[in-house]
Amino acid sequence: MRHTLCAICDTDRWDRPLHAEALGDGAFTSERFSARRTPDRVHYRMVRCANCGLIRSDPVLEEAELARLYAQSHLTYAQEAEFAGETYARYLREVLPLAPAQGRLLEIGCGSGFFLERALDLGFTEVCGVEPSRDAVEAASPRVRDSIRLDGFRDGLFPEGHFSMVCGFQVFDHLVNPNATLQTCRRILRPGGLVFLIHHDAGAWTHRLLGERSPIIDVEHIYLYDRRTMARILVKNGFDVLRVFAVRNRYPIYYWSGMAPLPSGIKRGLVPRLRNSALGRLAVAWNAGNLGIVGCFNPEKI
Repeated sequence: MRHTLCAICDTDRWDRPLHAEALGDGAFTSERFSARRTPDRVHYRMVRCANCGLIRSDPVLEEAELARLYAQSHLTYAQEAEFAGETYARYLREVLPLAPAQGRLLEIGCGSGFFLERALDLGFTEVCGVEPSRDAVEAASPRVRDSIRLDGFRDGLFPEGHFSMVCGFQVFDHLVNPNATLQTCRRILRPGGLVFLIHHDAGAWTHRLLGERSPIIDVEHIYLYDRRTMARILVKNGFDVLRVFAVRNRYPIYYWSGMAPLPSGIKRGLVPRLRNSALGRLAVAWNAGNLGIVGCFNPEKI
């Protein structure tokens, strides 16, 4: 385990306890580190920085051990990928007028590449993905499989100024070193290039209402951001914030039921029944507590 610091203030000076550790035996398995799994209320000790408001886990597993778990994780969301791809593509269309060009796009944590295919459909000349899970990469379609690197996102993978846009969907709150990731994004973006992120909003009413029962209080999440802290960390790393917005997700009722803070015994019986019913497969859209943010690389801030 390693001690963490506030990623905005670079200190633990203003730490305030938020949630006690709830790990127990078997907290660190590849199944627990697989994307979009059913929440199980397993999490690290969590604190809030009283200076900036950023929430984080502390302490956490060493980065090398986390990388191993993600590399061994499984693709568990094949049926839901269509809905996630629709959401991300819809917001990408809204973001495109802000981009310098529809040239090269990179997605961090691209999974099976379902969004990369949509980016090609929207006119990007080249797409690349980085994904640590071999299981996810092997499930990618032939159209994009060769464009995905089986690796964790890190410095040195791509040339400087290579991309016009870098995207990350439900990955930024998993990062142990978010500042290093944004610095790498800045290096591989052309001047005026965009970073486009969607992930949990710790300030959303749904999460504030549920507290520790919220599905975002999870062992996979190292930092939890709201709109203000997300804007601050982008600015800290040389980006101009162009847009921050609430994200409306659309998923089947069975998926929403699996994410809901219901007792695990109820969900074990309810979710499979819903998955096999016409009602449970009905897709419903609502603002479940995610945010989107668009930042522009400003060379003058280097």
